[in-house]
Amino acid sequence: MNRDCYIVEDLLPLYHEGLLQEETTHWLESHLQSCDHCQELSSLSQEPIDQEPICSPIDNEKMLRKIHLKLSFYQIILIAISFVVAIKTSLLNESFGFILTYTILGFITYLFYRKMAIVLIIAFLPNFIWSLVDSLSNESTLVNAMIGSIFLACLHLVFAIIGGVIGFLVLKLKENGDENEKEEKMDIR
Repeated sequence: MNRDCYIVEDLLPLYHEGLLQEETTHWLESHLQSCDHCQELSSLSQEPIDQEPICSPIDNEKMLRKIHLKLSFYQIILIAISFVVAIKTSLLNESFGFILTYTILGFITYLFYRKMAIVLIIAFLPNFIWSLVDSLSNESTLVNAMIGSIFLACLHLVFAIIGGVIGFLVLKLKENGDENEKEEKMDIR
């Protein structure tokens, strides 16, 4: 085995994949014709390798169930906190702090769930229910209580939607930044 044999040994995988330049391919093929050892090595490298399946000691389904359980737990906590924040900062408390609070609530909720429908539910339902109960306890008619509750819930909902849109835009900017970074890495190569 001479020095050329070591070079051929390194080039054989590229040769079989067709990734060598034309001159290198001609040189390698001429060497293979003259060297029995490299011919044997070339024929062996073309044979597929039998692979045994890898058995993992980790039960993936059990692990995914645990992850989903933890995520569900965190989601329930977030919804509970959102509900409490919604009630504490609503316009029914005669405070305009709900504007910033609901914008932040919509932003965080969208970043966590990445679904605008959940932002709408979390922002609308607590205020609607609380306003409806409050209006009915003040002996309002059901129609007036419903109209007032829908109005107040929609007012809170507007600011949550603004926060959700900001969250959406932040995610889009991040995705564009990641894509640009990947393109720059590809250009460098």
